[in-house]
Amino acid sequence: MIELTPLARPYAKALFASALESGSSEEMANELHIMATASESKEVRNTIENPTLSRQEVVDILINLFEESISDTSKRLLAILADNKRLNLLQSIYSIYQDLLAEHKEQNSVTVFVASDPSSDAKEEIEQKLKSSYGNDANISFSKDPSMMGGLSIKVGDETLDLSIRGKVKKLVNQLNF
Repeated sequence: MIELTPLARPYAKALFASALESGSSEEMANELHIMATASESKEVRNTIENPTLSRQEVVDILINLFEESISDTSKRLLAILADNKRLNLLQSIYSIYQDLLAEHKEQNSVTVFVASDPSSDAKEEIEQKLKSSYGNDANISFSKDPSMMGGLSIKVGDETLDLSIRGKVKKLVNQLNF
């Protein structure tokens, strides 16, 4: 599978610069979140990949779908992505945009990798502990990784704290092989 980040970065940067200029960076983040989440659904993905539809028909369908929730800038983004056959980049664009927004706000971006979705109480407790360490404005997101087997892994910037079962097993294997 091709890595989409390098393809998505120019779109995200241009969108971020435009949003900063117009003072709508938070609104754009919300719109991107809506479009990225929808693009992961089977129905939207089938519409995007449907070979019988022209690019303009796909754009019209998506714009009708998001009509109430996105701005003209986002509608133009959809048209540009469709013209360049890049509608599959919406999730990557959103992710890069979030990083740019966090960097602009000088927020710590914290990603918590878990084997299975934590309960709402556990999630809240994890968020509170991370906010006490990294600031109340820390941008905390959860990502599911079943290969971890259990526990969690916390990534802040380029540092990772691995408290997963997989990480502990790897550490034990390394110690035994030494």
